[in-house]
Amino acid sequence: MHFFALALIFLAACTNFSKDKSVSLHQAHQKNMLSAAYLDSATSELFAHHTAYYDTSYRNPYGFGERDIVLYPDSIYERRIASISSALPLAYNEQVKSYIDMYAFRKKDLTERMLGKSVLYYPYIERLLRENDLPQELKLLTMIESALRPTAKSSKSAVGLWQIRYATGKWLGLTVNAYLDERRDPYASSEAGIQYLKKLYDMYGDWWLTIAAYNYGPRNLNKALVKIEADSIRDYWSVAPHLPRETRHYVPAMIAMVYLYHFQEEHNLRPRFPEVSFRSVDTVRIYDRITFDEIIQHTGVDKQELAFLNPAILRDVIPARKQGYRLVLPVGKMTRFVKNNPRLLKKNTLDETVFATAQVIKGKKEVIPEGDDLIKVIHTIRQGNTLDEISRYYGCTVQDLMAWNALYDPVLQIGWDLKIYIPQEQSQSLEASAASNQFPFPSPHSE
Repeated sequence: MHFFALALIFLAACTNFSKDKSVSLHQAHQKNMLSAAYLDSATSELFAHHTAYYDTSYRNPYGFGERDIVLYPDSIYERRIASISSALPLAYNEQVKSYIDMYAFRKKDLTERMLGKSVLYYPYIERLLRENDLPQELKLLTMIESALRPTAKSSKSAVGLWQIRYATGKWLGLTVNAYLDERRDPYASSEAGIQYLKKLYDMYGDWWLTIAAYNYGPRNLNKALVKIEADSIRDYWSVAPHLPRETRHYVPAMIAMVYLYHFQEEHNLRPRFPEVSFRSVDTVRIYDRITFDEIIQHTGVDKQELAFLNPAILRDVIPARKQGYRLVLPVGKMTRFVKNNPRLLKKNTLDETVFATAQVIKGKKEVIPEGDDLIKVIHTIRQGNTLDEISRYYGCTVQDLMAWNALYDPVLQIGWDLKIYIPQEQSQSLEASAASNQFPFPSPHSE
């Protein structure tokens, strides 16, 4: 739809922007933008003035009344779904129809709110999908999963736009602790969610199986796939009877949402855009600790607005992080923040307290004994081996073994390889002992 082309992004894109494009799109405020390298993309082409699409006088082109519910017969749904060009294999059935009715009729208000909120999040998600060569329709999973609420939490403790569980989030590299939950960060969670979808598609090679695995978990889905008859096609519709109710309805709900996203006006769905005071937003990466109160003091930004733009912050405190945190502020407030807080924007590559408190023990070096008649053999540690018995067998001292292997203490670990230097004639007797099964340790090997 035309208003999505003008979408206000919730978070700035992290890639470099094209200056020529930026000038053409932002001549009205270009002169006031910072040129500091700290700003991620203050004039990215993904930004736009929200007033361009916040048109409260919008009227449906088909002349439907504002509160009219518009539904169609099966033949129309079937024909329209078939006309949608998508990498997802769209199908129409009774389940899909029931979800079209639900989103277009019983939950019409929710659908309109989701369509409006999508202008805050979808521009960045769409860019990620393009960069990863994935279908654009996957962005609609966020409507099915969380109704586009970054703070949403399920009964199974899945969190955020993409409803990511704790273990999955940690596996995908998201930070989750008492102060910061990146599952609630639309920026970081979208990166993680899309990478997860990409990994799942590499596993299954089928988009509906991928989406089912996203909802049900790959381990559970694999168990269900085992139950399919050997001569059955390995696809979602074959495995669906073996899935729990939630996952059985997940794919039909997704198909219905894809359909309604493409045919909003035909169903009299009028996006309800969120009320925001800012015209556009920008991000800056900060590395030191700062509280919301300090940010408010330095910028004058409203606290509710600050929390809305940074939902991953749990205790009104942004902790210090080596990798930094992407603070989101209205563009008009960002200039003041950067000027007042230059220390926060510099990455601390060295911690001075390390030099003041570190007690350094120089690492030992392996000692290689002199002697032309010595050869090195490798002894692999097995359970029960000790340096004392090993030294007695090889005719050396415990101190020799520790020096040859740069050991700090005599404690051994199973599987370690010890370097041992012995006279060449001794190695021949060891080989003879091993051959006659008189060798009390695993046979050493020369190196």
